Amino acid sequence: MEPTAGEVRTLLVGDDPLTEGLHEGLVVRGHMVATVTTRPSGDRETLAAAVDAAAALLGRTDLVVHVPRRPMDPVPLVDQATADWVAACEAPMAEALAVVRACRPHLGSGSRLAWVVPTVALGGAAGFAGAAAAAEGIRSLAKGAARQWGSEGIGTAVLAVSPEVAFGPDAGAPLVATTTLADPALARPGDPVYDLAPILSLLADPASAALTGATLVADGGVWMSP
Repeated sequence: MEPTAGEVRTLLVGDDPLTEGLHEGLVVRGHMVATVTTRPSGDRETLAAAVDAAAALLGRTDLVVHVPRRPMDPVPLVDQATADWVAACEAPMAEALAVVRACRPHLGSGSRLAWVVPTVALGGAAGFAGAAAAAEGIRSLAKGAARQWGSEGIGTAVLAVSPEVAFGPDAGAPLVATTTLADPALARPGDPVYDLAPILSLLADPASAALTGATLVADGGVWMSP
């Protein structure tokens, strides 16, 4: 189906249930969405080719949303082998940088690049130190990109979501129990379709152009400061 002139064109990069939920929610919000899956064995050239093909399908790129890969099982810090740390911390950061490089030629004035990361970057979590470090690094990447590209009208943002949403209920619920004494103020962690996708859609609205480099916490009201 050909997009209408006012339709938001969104490039979604990721390969997990959270990505699928965001895809559904963005389509419900009226976005034309092209999804690029990330694979552990994929190289930079393969990712760039997939992004180029998706961007060509969209015609223009208003919003890029990247959901970096993250470990789903905790590993005690002292038991973490070098390979474990690389997979949990360095690989997601390298993936985020590769997405930036692949998407940059398709971003213009009014475009927005957003990452979705777990709130473990804000409060830490036992067994997920690598994932927390990666998320914090991606938050720094978003700020650096915001500084470099702001004069061209390109904005960035980070959406921090509940561990239950990022890691799934099996691993996420125990994380929530050990990292905070508070329940979500909204009594729910945030649904990707109905709660999180609308926030990402708002970022693509020109009315939010003054917001860039910021972290928006959308975990139902647990962490109330970035």
